Amino acid sequence: METKPQKIRIAFYSVLVGITLTVIKLVVGLLTGSLGILSEALHSLLDLVAALITFVSVRISEKPPDAEHPYGHGKIENLSALAEALLLLGTCVWIVYEAVLRLTGKPVHLDVTAWAYAVMGVSLVLDVLISRILSRGAKQYASQALEADALHYSSDILSSAVVIVGLIGVNLGIESLDSIAALCVAVLVAVASLRLSKRAIGELLDRAPSGLSEKITARVEAVPEVRKVEKLRVRQSGASAYIDLTVSARRLLSLRKSHELADRIEAEVRAVSPGSEVMVHFHPSSEDETLIETVNVVAENYPEIHEVHNIQCYREEKTGKCFVSLHVKLALDLTLDKAHRMVDLLEEELRREIPELGEIQTHIETLEFLSSGSKEELGPDQLQSLRSRILKDRRIGDIHDVFVHRSASGTLISCHITTDRDLSLADAHQLTVQVEMKIKAMFKWVADVVVHTEPADPPSAP
Repeated sequence: METKPQKIRIAFYSVLVGITLTVIKLVVGLLTGSLGILSEALHSLLDLVAALITFVSVRISEKPPDAEHPYGHGKIENLSALAEALLLLGTCVWIVYEAVLRLTGKPVHLDVTAWAYAVMGVSLVLDVLISRILSRGAKQYASQALEADALHYSSDILSSAVVIVGLIGVNLGIESLDSIAALCVAVLVAVASLRLSKRAIGELLDRAPSGLSEKITARVEAVPEVRKVEKLRVRQSGASAYIDLTVSARRLLSLRKSHELADRIEAEVRAVSPGSEVMVHFHPSSEDETLIETVNVVAENYPEIHEVHNIQCYREEKTGKCFVSLHVKLALDLTLDKAHRMVDLLEEELRREIPELGEIQTHIETLEFLSSGSKEELGPDQLQSLRSRILKDRRIGDIHDVFVHRSASGTLISCHITTDRDLSLADAHQLTVQVEMKIKAMFKWVADVVVHTEPADPPSAP
């Protein structure tokens, strides 16, 4: 069954019960002259008005957001709850006024019959049934309007019981019990209305639900990539919560990683507050950042710097200062003077970011733009000579896919070698460097060599 029709149907049941209780209480109250029953009739009349307000507000609150109401129409339920609270308080004033008059001597004839007990018994049963239906609906659909209506009928259960006690007192010759019972009804109604109005006003003023911010913060900060939840705002609009978070995260997160992290945070928030609308904003954080990460972050502040790589660093044992070396790629059309000034600016900012930084050595490189080129194989004799020399190293199982690439930026040789699958990454890198040096020594005309190292295939089963 769809949410919207079922929610509206529950509100309609409340209207039907309100009409039934108002009519039977009013008729019996007028026939018996019981202030307790008449006060209950007025209470039920206001419950009927409240039920009608709830019915209308539930229908409106289910409308989707539009240009004039981007957060939806959920606040109408809070206004409905506040209106119901004011109606209840008005009921209290009249009941107290009339009860005091009777207790101070106003002559009233009471005729308590079986009908009086019957109507209050029926009222009690109907109040129990509808309050349970409304309470279940309020929890299922997170509806404050249904919850307010349920609170009305829950207070009716207690007030009906109090009125029955008053009727018994009249039968025993203690007519003042009827007025005392009416005062008790007024107290119960006043307490219910104050609770209801406090909650409604709180949500109209965007008061965050108690404990929700703490639960969300704890859940989000448990995500490994999140450094801290710096700011969290929660506003309730009907059944929907709108939650805005400002979260600090690593400065080097890529756009794709940031998007994935935002999705993860939204899922964690909805695990605490199902169905909520979540907006995540990131603040860059340098907490727990490595020295190499800091260098990369600082370099991103300079659009002219296209890339930094080969970053190496160590801490000097005697001084405790850090040594950093790095390669910086700049546009080919820059003069040496401009390139040097750009590197100076980079180094100055690195010193501000890294107080313990000592010496910096920067190697300036040019960024080669895409140009036309060609790919060809080595000659048979050259390839045979290369294989003979490289395969002398018993750690290398094979060399293949050897190609020569020629472009405006120079000639490059690329190849693949295989080696032991269990070789450490450090040893594999060292082996790669040795192969590159051997190829450069064999072919003096080559500008660069790229060697791709891959694990050898496992031996086949016998």
